[in-house]
Amino acid sequence: MVQYSLALALYDYIPIVLFVTGLWLTAKAVEPNAPSMARLMRYAIVLVGLGGFCKASWKLLIAAFDVNWMLLNDALFVLMAPGFTFIAFAIWSVRRQLANRPLPATAWRCPASATALGLGLALLLALMLSSNVWFFVLLLQLTVANVLFTWHAMKFSLSVGSKAAALLFVANIIGVFVMSGLARVGDPSEAFQWIAQISNTVTQGSLALAGWLLWQRVKQPAAVGAMA
Repeated sequence: MVQYSLALALYDYIPIVLFVTGLWLTAKAVEPNAPSMARLMRYAIVLVGLGGFCKASWKLLIAAFDVNWMLLNDALFVLMAPGFTFIAFAIWSVRRQLANRPLPATAWRCPASATALGLGLALLLALMLSSNVWFFVLLLQLTVANVLFTWHAMKFSLSVGSKAAALLFVANIIGVFVMSGLARVGDPSEAFQWIAQISNTVTQGSLALAGWLLWQRVKQPAAVGAMA
């Protein structure tokens, strides 16, 4: 088991705050044109934020009390996969509405079915197998949802004239894949963990800045006219 210093464990909350802030500001950016989808995004953001908070708290318990409560670690993907699925669905729906393409009344069944299938399959594998194969099911769902969110967030940013926000959304997803690569290295040293944490801060900082730039752009009359 990787050991975390108290400073490293506490620092882990910073990228989570940046991550949630970026998503929340993105929700604020879509609210003027799609308040119901912005509300759905906020509910989903609570899920993904709670997942990140659980993971950081798992590290804090290890660092402060040498307590390894794996339930908190596992909660990261159990909460984030469904949350990001609905976030991706919400921003796709916003772009569809802005293109004057009515959303089918049954559209919600797609993210709901994906969530039920992912969680159900993960639970089945967790019960049948002693390994962590279930984790990869939710990781795949989260990855697909994250890529879809990035694509639609980028296109939405370009539609309102914010190229900087679009580039930052892309930078965020690139950073996410870099973080995934760092995680597979499996280096337990304190120095490497700091490198990973700082990289994660930059990654989530790009998301926070993208959300802020997008929100600021949408508030401008010219952007509102472009979306109309």
